[in-house]
Amino acid sequence: MKRQGFQFKQFFVEHQDCAMKVGTDSIMLGSWVTCPTCNNDIAPQQFLDIGTGSGLLAIMLAQKSPAHTCITGIDIDSDAIGQAKRNMADCPWSEKLDAQQTSLQSFQKRKVEQKFTLIISNPPYFNSPILSEEKHTQKRVQARQTSELTHQSLLNNVAQLLADNGMFYCVLPSDVCEAFIDYANTIGLQLIKQLTAYSKPNTPALRELLAFGFEARALCTDSLTIYTENHQYSADYKALCKDYYLNF
Repeated sequence: MKRQGFQFKQFFVEHQDCAMKVGTDSIMLGSWVTCPTCNNDIAPQQFLDIGTGSGLLAIMLAQKSPAHTCITGIDIDSDAIGQAKRNMADCPWSEKLDAQQTSLQSFQKRKVEQKFTLIISNPPYFNSPILSEEKHTQKRVQARQTSELTHQSLLNNVAQLLADNGMFYCVLPSDVCEAFIDYANTIGLQLIKQLTAYSKPNTPALRELLAFGFEARALCTDSLTIYTENHQYSADYKALCKDYYLNF
C-alpha cells in the first residue's frame, strides 16, 4: 500500500491518521524558526511542540537543532500521537524525539518545574461548533477550532512552561493575530519577530508567523509572498523552505 504523506529532503511524514494534514502553515513555521545554540557542557535543551499532529514541526526542529536537544510533541488525539510516534521513529533524529498523548493543561501541571527554551505551535484558530457526526470531520474541526484550547489558555500555559530566555513560535491567520499579540503582552510575552505571509501579490495578508519572548527587544518584521501570479512558488518562499522541500 502506498504511504500517504509528504516526502521532505531528509524524512517522510505520513499523515493519513491525522485530522490536519501536512500543510504550508507548518512548513513555513518550521522553516522560519531559529533554534538556540547549545552548550554541550550543560543539560540538553528542551523543546516543546504543542498540538504535534503528525509530528512534522517536532521533526523539522530535530533536523535543525543541536545534537543535545530533547523535543517533545504533545496532542490530545490518540491517532495523531500514534502517527507522530511512527514518523519520529522513522526519521534520522529519533533519539531527540518523543510524543505524548496529553492536553497542554495536563502537561503543564505535570511539568511545573521544567522549562523549555523553545516552544512551537500551529494552534487552533477559529471558534466553531462541531456540526458533523462523521468521525474524521469531527476530528478535523476539533484540530482547527479553539474550544478545546483557547488562545488565552495556550498563552497562559506557554508562559508557565517557557524558560526566561526562551522563545515561543506560532502561526495564525492574520485577522486573529492582533488580539493574540495583545493578550500575550498582558502576561509578559513580548512580540520579537513577525513574518506576514501573503498567498499571491496584491492579496490581503493570509498568515502571521509570530515569535515571542520574555525579554523585550526591538521588533523585527518582514513579509513573504508564497506564490507568484502564475501560482508557482516564489523565490522568497523557496529560499525560506529550501532545507526541507524535496524539489527546492
